[in-house]
Amino acid sequence: MYEDMEETGIRRTIISFDPFLKRADVRDLSDAQVGKRYGLETGTVKAMRRHQDVPFDTIQKLCHELRCQPGDILNAIEVWEIPAKLGT
Repeated sequence: MYEDMEETGIRRTIISFDPFLKRADVRDLSDAQVGKRYGLETGTVKAMRRHQDVPFDTIQKLCHELRCQPGDILNAIEVWEIPAKLGT
């Protein structure tokens, strides 16, 4: 299965903030509430939820605030994108 993906697909790594966003003290908060609690822009929290790019200083800020390591608040997920065939 993976051999086929390696030939036809594109491997990407997505950074997920799910470990942070699923914390008991964050889970039920809105983006604005999370931002206010941790000093983040609401747009940054939205980007975290959507697995979009987040500034590195956000990771540093959270790790400092929570006294943790990056692996405690984020993880990397490997995904394969299979491009649509042209002309079909």
